[in-house]
Amino acid sequence: MKNNSTLLSGIIYVMLLVTVSVLINDIREFDFMQFKDFENWSETAEKNTDWWRSENAIIWSNYVITLALFFWRGYLIYGFTYFISILKEIENQNYFSEKNINYFKKIGSIFITYTINVCILKLLMAFIGNTSFNFFYILKNELTFLIPCGLGFYLLSEIFKRAKELQEENDLTV
Repeated sequence: MKNNSTLLSGIIYVMLLVTVSVLINDIREFDFMQFKDFENWSETAEKNTDWWRSENAIIWSNYVITLALFFWRGYLIYGFTYFISILKEIENQNYFSEKNINYFKKIGSIFITYTINVCILKLLMAFIGNTSFNFFYILKNELTFLIPCGLGFYLLSEIFKRAKELQEENDLTV
């Protein structure tokens, strides 16, 4: 079991390294200098239009939504770090520990929270940019498996919880 968990830990570390490097590269390519354009918002704003329909508001909204998407991608990466904690518990032969039950529950909630928030942000971005929003296209692209995986991890936490209860009952009868 030690060899399998070491191999799985290595795979998870490589996956985390790759996803963090992709996120850092995307952040590096993002133009943070756009913020300087917003410093003089009132001077460049058109006085005849409502503030929420002005060009500055649309640009600012896209900027903020893109930053929020970066945050949620980082949050998803954070969720994957719980797999390492689960593997460490398994290496210590604590299969049905309270920690593993909580880790599975946290992973499930992170996956579902990420999916819902990214859908909302992409809906807002499509609405603000007056572009078409196809919910099924977004689900097909990156979010198809995260909600079922999140629900699966919730299910695993309940299974592990029940298994822990059965293990404690068996320990008492022996």
